[in-house]
Amino acid sequence: MKTLNRTAWMILVVGLLTTGAQSVLAQNTGQRQRQMEQQMAQMQQTMHRMDRVMLRTNQMSQNMNQYMERAQGKQLRNQIRMTLRMSEELGIVAGTLKGAAERCQVMTQDREMLRDREMERDVTRLREQMRQMSTQVEDAVQTMERMTDRLRLRTDRGTN
Repeated sequence: MKTLNRTAWMILVVGLLTTGAQSVLAQNTGQRQRQMEQQMAQMQQTMHRMDRVMLRTNQMSQNMNQYMERAQGKQLRNQIRMTLRMSEELGIVAGTLKGAAERCQVMTQDREMLRDREMERDVTRLREQMRQMSTQVEDAVQTMERMTDRLRLRTDRGTN
């Protein structure tokens, strides 16, 4: 009888421990799933930002080509040409960065790759660096838009 009670008690303890471990495992799995979804959303956001940047640089280039036609004076045309090339280059950078963000998103989805904690940490670092670079490219485009506006004003006034 005593052995039966001890055995029943052991089965109960093991059952509770197993249930508790399964509960913790389920919580960790749910937490990792939410974290992965957040990372995916961040990469999507980075890709959308680069799409918008590419549209803005394309529009800026079209405007600069129009200003070039109206510009009077060699110096102003050269300034417009340099700004136009810079705008085109920023568009290329945005496209390249979007492609890199897509690759990073694929890495984020690769469960086998992320089983290694150090690899997971590096992919997370890479994702954050991609976000920072996209912010820098977006800031550079804003600067270029201000420069384009000043060149437009100079073109409209007919000054060099």
